[in-house]
Amino acid sequence: MHIINSILGKIKGEKIIKTEEDEHKILTLTDSPEGLSVKFNGITYSRIAHKRIFTGSYWDFFTPLPLLYDKPEILMIGLGGGTIIYQINKLYPNKTKMDVVEIDPKMIKLAKEFIKDDIGKANIILDNGIKFLENNKKSYNLLFLDAYDGDKIPDEFFDEKTIDNMAKALTTDGILAVNYAMSFKAIVLRQNFINKLKKHFKVYLVNNPMGSGNTIILCSKEMDKSEILEKINKNKINGENLHVIKGYNNMSNG
Repeated sequence: MHIINSILGKIKGEKIIKTEEDEHKILTLTDSPEGLSVKFNGITYSRIAHKRIFTGSYWDFFTPLPLLYDKPEILMIGLGGGTIIYQINKLYPNKTKMDVVEIDPKMIKLAKEFIKDDIGKANIILDNGIKFLENNKKSYNLLFLDAYDGDKIPDEFFDEKTIDNMAKALTTDGILAVNYAMSFKAIVLRQNFINKLKKHFKVYLVNNPMGSGNTIILCSKEMDKSEILEKINKNKINGENLHVIKGYNNMSNG
């Protein structure tokens, strides 16, 4: 597998900077003409574009959500390489507080090299996301769920108890944003997941108009679609995030 990844990297003009591996997974940090990437068994978990904040992919769709609050406190479950930390820090320096829960110490080690200038802006917590939610006593304005085992969200995050704990972790006007990768199995399970979320939230779907296979499931305790859009539409950053604005303006009910 490592040899295959190396060959593919050369074909794409990628240079492998660092590798962390054991019998179950291979984590690689790569550089290419498009930007830096962190890969998990060949699947891109994080990306930072050269000379741009926005990547054109699903990470970008978390970036407008801090605008909904004055000084938001954010909980993110699933670090990846840290693209979202990088973007939030660049867009809102010193205006947010961010706790990030990651289960894999090797991923944390790699992220410290991937976003070395920005990772100190977040509080990185080595823990199982499910257990963290069970024991959490803090309230957050935003909860970003980007936890993946390979190409799927771990099944435990679909449990009623975990969804209840995510809702309890949020303020009365809080928002849960879920990165939902549309694999075949995920498509089959999505509506059942949305039905469970609707017991706690107003649920909306934000699709990337640039063709990503990921959907952001946006779950709002209090704010409706019009209130969310009013605040997000005020943030057109030099035209770079127009795909994000378009995605939100076209969001549908879950």
